[in-house]
Parts: sequence; C-alpha cells; structure tokens
Amino acid sequence: MVGPRRADAGASVGTSLSLAALNRLVDPRSKRSFADWWASTAADRFTRIRPAVLDHRRAWDATHRVSAEDLVEIERRAGAAMATRFGLDLSAVALDRTNFATFIDSTNPSASLAQRGKAKQKRAELRLVGLGLVVTRDGGVPLLSPTYPGNPPDVTQLPAILSELCDRYTALAAGPEPLDQVTVVFDAGQNSQDNFTDLRERKIGYVTSLPPSDHPDLLALPEGDRSPVDPVRFPGLTAWETRKTVYGKETRVILAPSPNLHAGQSRGLDQTPAKTLIEIFDLRLWAPKG
Repeated sequence: MVGPRRADAGASVGTSLSLAALNRLVDPRSKRSFADWWASTAADRFTRIRPAVLDHRRAWDATHRVSAEDLVEIERRAGAAMATRFGLDLSAVALDRTNFATFIDSTNPSASLAQRGKAKQKRAELRLVGLGLVVTRDGGVPLLSPTYPGNPPDVTQLPAILSELCDRYTALAAGPEPLDQVTVVFDAGQNSQDNFTDLRERKIGYVTSLPPSDHPDLLALPEGDRSPVDPVRFPGLTAWETRKTVYGKETRVILAPSPNLHAGQSRGLDQTPAKTLIEIFDLRLWAPKG
C-alpha cells in the first residue's frame, strides 16, 4: 500500500484515484462534475460505490492524502508491474518534454510548479507546468512522468530524469544489468555538454538529433553519396554515415533527409510571409487617410 488509508471514506484513496484516471480516459470531467457523470453510468451497480462518495470534496480529500513522494512510488510500482506482466522490451525508451499553460492566479503562492516560462502554447501571460515523459519503444508504455516548474529550460531537467530512469531500469532488470543495454532517444532540446558528459559517464546508449545549422560540412555532402537504409522497411530512404566529434567525443553520425519534416518547415516558411502581408494590408486599411 502507498499512502494512508481513510477509515471514514466510502472509497479508498487508491479507488478514488483509479476512478478519476478511468474518467479521464472515458469522458474527462472536472472533480466537481465527476459524481454526476458517475451517476449517469452503470458503474455504481457493479462497484457498489454511490455517487455521493465521489463528491468533489471527497475527491480533493483523497488527492491531498497522496504526497509527491507517494506518486513517485506508485509510478515505480505500476511500471514494474506492467514490465513484468506484459513482458515489455525495455532496451529502448523515448524521452520528450513539454509544458502546459494553467489558469492558476498569479498571486496564488501554493502552486510552486506553475511558473512563467517559454510557453509552447504561446500563452506568455499564463503560468506553466512542465511535464517529462519516458515511454517504451515496445508499445509506447509510459514508465516515467516527472513534473517540474515551467520556468527552467528543458535542457536543465535531463540529469534528474536520467538518474530516476537508471534507478528504475536497474530495479526492473532485477539485477546488475549494465545500463548500456538500454538506449534513450531524445531531441536536440536536451543537448548540452553537461548532459552528454552525464550520459557517457552512466554508459547509457543514446540517440539524439543535431541542429543541421551547426554542421554545414554535413549539409554540403552530395546527395549521390547516400546509400539506401532498408529498401523493405524504409523504401526510398537514403542516408550517409560517418563519425564526427560531438560535444568532445567522436560519435557515430547519420545524415538522413526527412520529407515530412521538410514539407512541414516549407509550409511554415510559406505561411510567415503570407501572414505578414495580411497584417500589412490591415494596417494600410486602417491607416488614416491623407
């Protein structure tokens, strides 16, 4: 058991949290409207849990009895259970991070996670909460989902995530399994000298991307020098492989074009001047005559 029991509640803390997660999957509702949703389903007939038990005040009571440390332990146990029960392949995991805008009042001192930073939703006036996610390549099953304040750069959060990931991998491997048996995949937003030093000292395998603008010598390579990658699995995809010093160490580098990325970037470039022309036209339209 993780977290304290409540003898006076009609549903345990674990049951309350499980039902809240179920609601998020089926028909997301706020805590205030959760009991009304529950009453509209047949679930109370086979669970014997009355809607009044799931009143929003009871939901907040259950939530407040689970600490941040409890949540981490719950996630650890859930990940271990999934890995064992479903035989998950843990040899490769993907890591990404994002942030979410909240509507928490600026004067609210209780929400330390919600801070102003670089909002990916372009809502600079709102406080942000950062979320990291580590999933298996085998089915995209989440193993680790740390939250962090919304104001520090993503690159500063990688060491803590790697530390927790290493601990969990060692526990899931049920022995001194070498960490070089797992490969972490992440984007260029996590790249820094300190992070690469950390990765290499831990002997973790990794795959990341490099900003093309930092490597003009690779971009200058002729297209004809690329070779087919796998005609069966990736028809038409060609790549060029070499070795190059990256963050202080000779590293295997693969240069491969991405038609989908190129098309997306081209659309963005096309939209920017078009949007600018529209804004200029609006300014001229509203400019005072004479």
